[in-house]
Amino acid sequence: MSAPGLNRWAERTLRYARREGYLDALIEIYRVELHPPRHLPDDVKENIRRLYGKGEYHQLINLLLGLRDFPFPVEHPYASLLRSLGEGERDGVMRRNPKLVRSLSEMLRSMGSDSIIGGMERPKDINRGLGSAFKSWIKREFNTEPFRLVERGADLLGCGGDHICIYVGSDVTIAKFARQQLRLEEPEEEFYNRDIIARVGNTYIIGEARFLSTPGGSQNRDVRNTLGFVERMEEIGRSARGRGVEVRGIALMDGIIWLHNSYMNLIRSSATGDRVVMSALFLKEYLSDLHKSPQVRGALTAGGVD
Repeated sequence: MSAPGLNRWAERTLRYARREGYLDALIEIYRVELHPPRHLPDDVKENIRRLYGKGEYHQLINLLLGLRDFPFPVEHPYASLLRSLGEGERDGVMRRNPKLVRSLSEMLRSMGSDSIIGGMERPKDINRGLGSAFKSWIKREFNTEPFRLVERGADLLGCGGDHICIYVGSDVTIAKFARQQLRLEEPEEEFYNRDIIARVGNTYIIGEARFLSTPGGSQNRDVRNTLGFVERMEEIGRSARGRGVEVRGIALMDGIIWLHNSYMNLIRSSATGDRVVMSALFLKEYLSDLHKSPQVRGALTAGGVD
């Protein structure tokens, strides 16, 4: 028996990504907007200048780390580590690691108070806004018949067969629905913390959306994890079907993944048969095709989880 070929949605995405207009269309989903600068209160600025002028860098570091609505003046891995600790715990770590404190102090000393304030007031990084862009796009584009946006994951249970119901709440509430309402066992912690869950007929679709801008590093891990999610969901779907629950996992991947050969090799080895890996640009068509399927539009249960 020959191995299954590339899933048709992955194949269509690959063809589309190599034509004109792919990235132009993608801008409608992952919009890039320049964030406004932050503004420190005047009393905080005065305190920063006072501590800097007196050379009290240990206190200055603590002050900067405690301002959680503002970034540390420069991207610094150890500053991020310290900020993630509680205040009491952080003080203890700083006392036990004087070389780190001296290093941070020297860095701040060399910057000057104006640069410290400027670094904290810098705008949010553009990429930070892309995390919520997908869900915002769903809310803009999937609000006409037959699509219906629901307020809670539990509302999917009452979704009629004439509609395609979509819930784009928090990743945590999506996971809670998968565990409690669909009674899906979680193969690992936070496995069902995903971006979207939809109901089409008697079928539930759990989707993970990813936009990748550059190859290598953590991007490689994200690609493998997302493809692994689809592969694992294929096994979970077979098990759930035995007790009357139809569930599928899909990966909505965009960006460099369709333009870089090493990533395409991963997709070709993973997105085969019924494993759906595609651009989010095809999501509306995918759900509509599923909605028209005789198997999906067959007899409905009261939620498929009796």
